[in-house]
This record gives sequence, C-alpha cells and structure tokens, in this order.
Amino acid sequence: MKATRSLTQLLRTEWAVIKLVASMMVVDIIENHLEKNLDTELDYVEAGEVIRQAFISANSIIYNYAKNHYKVMGMGTTATLAMIYQNKIITAHVGDSRAYMIGDEIKQITKDHSYVQELVSRGEISPEMAKNHPKKNYITRAMGAEDTVKVDISIKPYNGETLVLCSDGLTNFVEDDEIRTYIKNKSNLQKSAEELVALANERGGGDNITIVALEREKCDNEQ
Repeated sequence: MKATRSLTQLLRTEWAVIKLVASMMVVDIIENHLEKNLDTELDYVEAGEVIRQAFISANSIIYNYAKNHYKVMGMGTTATLAMIYQNKIITAHVGDSRAYMIGDEIKQITKDHSYVQELVSRGEISPEMAKNHPKKNYITRAMGAEDTVKVDISIKPYNGETLVLCSDGLTNFVEDDEIRTYIKNKSNLQKSAEELVALANERGGGDNITIVALEREKCDNEQ
C-alpha cells in the first residue's frame, strides 16, 4: 500500500510538472505573438483575431514539441486571457479555467470546455449537480492536446468592471458570489486574491489554485 501510494504521488508530481511546462510555454508564446502583432491602431475585432491567432500558434508549437519529446508527450494546458481594449473586454479561452466580470453582479464570461458543462448544456444535469459530479475535472478542449484547437473569443463592452481570471482549483471550492464579495469589499485586489486562495486551501484545495484580478485605472479627467 505504501509503495502504491508513493508511485501515485510520483506520477501526480510528474504530471503536474508536465502541465507546468505546457502552461509556461503558452504564456511565453502568446505574449511574444501579441508583442509583435497587436497594434493600438487595430480595432477591437482585429485585435480579437490577433489574440485568436496567438492561441492557435501556441497550440501548434506545444503539440509539435510534445510529439517530438516523449517525456512530455500528451502534455496540455488550459488557457484564458482577458484584455481591456478600446473600452471593450476581449477574452480568449480554451479549457475549464474561467473569466468573470464583476460589477453589481458577478458574470461568468467564459464557458467551461468540460464533460459536465456539456451535460448541463444538454439539460441532463443541473449546475448544482455538476459541482459534485465524479467527472467534473474531465476537460474536452486543451492547448496542445491536438494539432488544431478551437478558441472561444468574446468581445463585450467594458463599463469599469473588475475582471477575474481563475483556475478550477479556486472555483471547485469557492462560490461565485463569494468571489464577488471578496473582490468588491476590498480596495486592494492583490489582498483579495490572496484571501480567496487561502479560502480555497482551507476548504481542501489540493489542485492548482490560480487567480488574477484586474481593472483599468481611472485617468484624472474621468469621473
């Protein structure tokens, strides 16, 4: 039993490292692509297309890298990006991490690419049932898993909301309304994010718990 447990822990650790490699590659590739191709003179539709192409490029590079390096074969990762651009919120999304916009209410911008979300969309289970479904962590789309990937792009008006990006390590243990409360009741977004991570850990969070919160600062001439 002890040997089996040690092997299981080792395999989980190795898989976590592989996921980390994929996620780091995604960030670097997308960042480099946007630095070279995203121009402030582009309109928001064109900017959304540049972001989509950045995701597609990252997916292709990771897929081919994994195919040619057996130690990381099959690696993949989720990826969610949010940008405030020309008074618009542009999001790009693959996987089951999430993007929220928080104003008077909290609204989920992205849609999970997961098995249970498909069941919810078909009306086979309720959102409440999905929270405790045994296959809730089965994702149906990931960066690097296949040679091509469909990227969800969303463009919405920006009206001063706070944007929150987070992994399922947070949302598996913290409700949406709790995220809103922590974000809205604090003047320091960094502290709010740290407290949400601590809350998820207190409730048994053992997965990767990641959260990023951002908003655009007002200029002196804005009310």
